[in-house]
Amino acid sequence: MIRLNKEVLMKKYTIIGIPCLIAIIAISIYFLSSKEAVHYKTEKIDRGNINKYVTATGTVNPVRTVIIGSQVTGLVSKLYADFNSEVKVGQTVVQIDPAPYEHKVKMGEAALALAVATLEKAKVNLKNSLRNYFRSKNLFAKKIISTNDFDAARTTYKASLADEKLAEAQVLQAKASLGVAKTDLEHTVIVSPLNGIVISRNVDVGQTVVSSFQTPTLFNIAEDLIHMQIDTNVDEADIGMVKVGQDAKFTVDAFPDDVFEGKVSAIRMAPIIFQMVVTYDTIISVNNSSLKLKPGMTANTSILVAKAENVLRVPNAALRYTPAEVLKSEEDKKALSERKFTKKTSSHIWVLDHKELKQIAVKLGIGDDNYTEILEGDIKEGREVVVAEIAPKSAAKGPQKVPWRSGRY
Repeated sequence: MIRLNKEVLMKKYTIIGIPCLIAIIAISIYFLSSKEAVHYKTEKIDRGNINKYVTATGTVNPVRTVIIGSQVTGLVSKLYADFNSEVKVGQTVVQIDPAPYEHKVKMGEAALALAVATLEKAKVNLKNSLRNYFRSKNLFAKKIISTNDFDAARTTYKASLADEKLAEAQVLQAKASLGVAKTDLEHTVIVSPLNGIVISRNVDVGQTVVSSFQTPTLFNIAEDLIHMQIDTNVDEADIGMVKVGQDAKFTVDAFPDDVFEGKVSAIRMAPIIFQMVVTYDTIISVNNSSLKLKPGMTANTSILVAKAENVLRVPNAALRYTPAEVLKSEEDKKALSERKFTKKTSSHIWVLDHKELKQIAVKLGIGDDNYTEILEGDIKEGREVVVAEIAPKSAAKGPQKVPWRSGRY
């Protein structure tokens, strides 16, 4: 009886154990196959050139722009230049109605003539009072006239002397007023101070210009459109790498397929602060012999601040890669956050060593958008570095949903 019960129990354990064993083996195979299904995307360490650029946005401007204004108030009677007109030094560009200023010149000439006549009269009176003074002095010495008569003659002489000086001052004043009137008359003819091209005109014939505390703008004249410059705003974080004489390239929206070249010619010391962002005006000189560039165009500039030729370089994606296993482990996360390098230019890259991930420390140099220079490290040209990992298909799809068992199944 007892032997029968043992046989029954053995059969039950066998029936239960075999499915459990099969399930364990299936789960193990699943996880092992999932682990083996993890693949890594790699790229090779190679040699090449690296150019480091500082990018900034700027505006195309003429090297020298002169604002032509009016020093006198009046009606614009004639215009001798228009938009895009080429002008020469001394060429008349605007004529202000000269009639009011011609009358002022005539009034000044009349005032000067009156002052000169007054001076002549004062000189005549002075001579007469001087004779009377000497005559009275001789008579007073002989005691023929009284002291009062002598004092009166002397006072008249001194008054005549003062009148002469006053008349001379009035002549000088009249000459100065006449000079101002003539200068104003000359300023009714406005000429160009330089050879250039008119890039803007702000007046029309018949318009009245008013010159008071601020000179009204009539024309903007660019001296030369062949030699242009770009005013760029370089961020304070990058301005330390920018030097005078460095090469630059830029594009404009009008010609997106053309790349223009220039050189850094000046770095302005005055900071430009806008919304707590500090930038510095950096001037890039450009040869515009093709005349494609026009004032006011927006330029997307790249200034070459460093370059290295035929150097060992690593793809930037390899510097950004961190294995998923490292990120999943809390201890490794802590170690990664506490990791300190002796230099800011140090980093780590990952390679496959017999299908196992291995970390290699490297010292970095300059970099661009795609590659970074390797200065030191146990790495050679042609070595494969990991840039990304490809998850298994089953992991990518995620867990499968199992239908809920009901009475229909």
